[in-house]
Amino acid sequence: MDRALACRAVVIGHLAFTVPAIGALLLVPFLGLRMLGPFLFVYYILAGVTFGWQWYAVALPGWKRWLARNGVQDEEAQQLAHRAGFAWLGETNIGRFALHTTAAAVCGIHLGPWLISRCFIWILPLAGSTRPPTGDDYLQYFEAASVIPAFVVGYVLSLYLRRQATWAWIVPAVVLVYKLLTFEDPYASVLVPHVSTRFSYFFVIQRIGPTFAPGFGGVVPVRVAEQMFVIAPFYSGLAYSIGALAARHNVLKQFFRHSSRMQPESKIDTDAENP
Repeated sequence: MDRALACRAVVIGHLAFTVPAIGALLLVPFLGLRMLGPFLFVYYILAGVTFGWQWYAVALPGWKRWLARNGVQDEEAQQLAHRAGFAWLGETNIGRFALHTTAAAVCGIHLGPWLISRCFIWILPLAGSTRPPTGDDYLQYFEAASVIPAFVVGYVLSLYLRRQATWAWIVPAVVLVYKLLTFEDPYASVLVPHVSTRFSYFFVIQRIGPTFAPGFGGVVPVRVAEQMFVIAPFYSGLAYSIGALAARHNVLKQFFRHSSRMQPESKIDTDAENP
């Protein structure tokens, strides 16, 4: 490869890879902070890394094809990508780790509540119920909404992107530990001690959301927010990782295989009892 073509390829690569990746890494947290607030800042960063990694995975083969049309061998193109720093994000595990962690958080924060609302809009009317969904419905089924979608998504995605899928719980666990260590009991009083502890504050789920009445209806809005943005990603991260682990060991395939083996045996036993 001549030097002029190599220099041009490096410039085009930085414009095609580095600039969009850095833009995603900055733009996603900025938009997240503007639209959703600072509660999920660490997940905004991971989402930016995920978009950058996906862009590298899509754009790098096109860059290599452009070099191939200019007479550059694939091995030379790969070496140039390494020297210019284009290949590190696609080859390291940080992109996959960010993808699985972000997917798990999305399941707990967005997908679970959305599925709860769809049940009230699409399924319950078939049984004669016409009550519209409310925020309290999500809190009533908080654990199921956080765990079940994450388990399914983790199982399915890990079939195609297996690496790092079982580590989706790491970041939510770190966030939870930080919150537990820095927790200050809002009910603590020197004169009137309260039985609330840091664990019950987070893990005893509030089943009713705050209202606009004086005192917010007896519900602490910050506590509900902590449950939605700290506990829900933690539960979904665990479920996502367990789903990925189940996919790695082909649990569903083994289950159905075992069920298909049991059916003929049951039929033979029935025929033996009724000659």
